[in-house]
Amino acid sequence: MVIFTNSMLVESSLQDVIEKCIKKYKPTAVYLREKHLSDEEYYAFAKALLPKCESNNIRLYVCHRVEIAKRLGIKNLHTNLENLSKIGTICDFDNISVAIHSKDEVEEAQKFGAKSLVYGHIFKTTCKPNLQPRGLENLKEICTLSDLPVIAIGGITRENYKDVLQAGSQDFAIMSSAMTLTF
Repeated sequence: MVIFTNSMLVESSLQDVIEKCIKKYKPTAVYLREKHLSDEEYYAFAKALLPKCESNNIRLYVCHRVEIAKRLGIKNLHTNLENLSKIGTICDFDNISVAIHSKDEVEEAQKFGAKSLVYGHIFKTTCKPNLQPRGLENLKEICTLSDLPVIAIGGITRENYKDVLQAGSQDFAIMSSAMTLTF
């Protein structure tokens, strides 16, 4: 299980929710999404979160902010294809996770040095209420096409997470249910 953060969904403090997620769900990775934070706020939060992740053997991924990851010595980066092609020196990172949304993006992500793919949204989700979910059949196709591990995201619950694993996804990610501690 992978956790994507989104403090806009949190009623208390994001730090508290992440600590509870770590204890309750024991994720393999935390992706610090927080698009709305300034670089200074994001840096401070990532810096405070890093020791907690390290002490629990959890990979912390910085989302999109290459320079912050480098400043903190974080070797895990999550980005999209557009940004991946602009990073330049990908050797600064051990793990580059790339968000993809179609079959065509699989080969491109592999070509630019991605180490894993995040594909979604698989099921209907409140985060994207007006977008049609991509579904399990498309997930199967992405997993078959990819030489890289695929992480499924979007609308994943306790009732359906096994379906994405059976479709070929190496792992799954949760965001809303993690931030509300309802998975």
